[in-house]
Amino acid sequence: MVLEAIVEPADACRNPHKIALLAAVFVSIGVAGSLLLANEANGLLLIMLVAIPSIPLILKLFEYEESNVEARARFAGSRTLARHFSVLVVMVAYFLGLCAAFTCWYAVLSPEQTETIFSSQVNELKAIRASFQGFAVQEQINELAFETIFLHNLQVGVIIVAFSLLYGAGAIFVLVWNASVIGAFLGGIAKANILHTADAAITDVGMGVLGILPHGIFELLAYSTAALAGGIISQATIRKAYGKPEFGQILYDTLKLFAWAVVFLAIGALIESTGAKA
Repeated sequence: MVLEAIVEPADACRNPHKIALLAAVFVSIGVAGSLLLANEANGLLLIMLVAIPSIPLILKLFEYEESNVEARARFAGSRTLARHFSVLVVMVAYFLGLCAAFTCWYAVLSPEQTETIFSSQVNELKAIRASFQGFAVQEQINELAFETIFLHNLQVGVIIVAFSLLYGAGAIFVLVWNASVIGAFLGGIAKANILHTADAAITDVGMGVLGILPHGIFELLAYSTAALAGGIISQATIRKAYGKPEFGQILYDTLKLFAWAVVFLAIGALIESTGAKA
């Protein structure tokens, strides 16, 4: 393919904004394709059309990272983060580029078009609204909120690692899905408050769901870190590096990155459960 070759991994690490822009291009192509191939499953079709061109790009990024493990000064007290921080920034930039593009497209498309190509995302937002309403009617603090949220998000993190390990860049589907849901929500808010175009499907969710933003930052870091961990060990396995001396370092970094992902998830769950109890 041509698009993923525009930005090489080394260039992406030096200029993460290029990956963000490329992610926006992928979303734009996906939206155009979904509108042309309109059908009832377009909420998922959109994810496929965005994820498919992303996979070669992310695979090249994981391959580059796995083959360039080297000692560096500590970052936030961790040499593991220092070794992989630049690629982690690229993953975050990719996700933010997706979110920004999904938000813009949802905001500018007509209600009929968004209802067609974002149908699955809107249904997910309605489910989120129901969960927030469930918390709202509770009079006592739900002591299980942290455990419930953390275990759910940990399952997602494990799935991301498993997808990255088994399918290389399979975790991209999970990241694109989450970005599309966030983009649909923010795009609906933009329609209602900036463009002054009512969008009942989203505005009914309520501004209270903006509570996703504080803990969402840590979940983004966690999922990006988990995807990176799975991607590194996957590429090492493909390259049959398990018989080489550097495999020990790769395995250590993979476990350490996943541990950091769990820490980020715990912080996010704590913020989210505290907000839910308020």
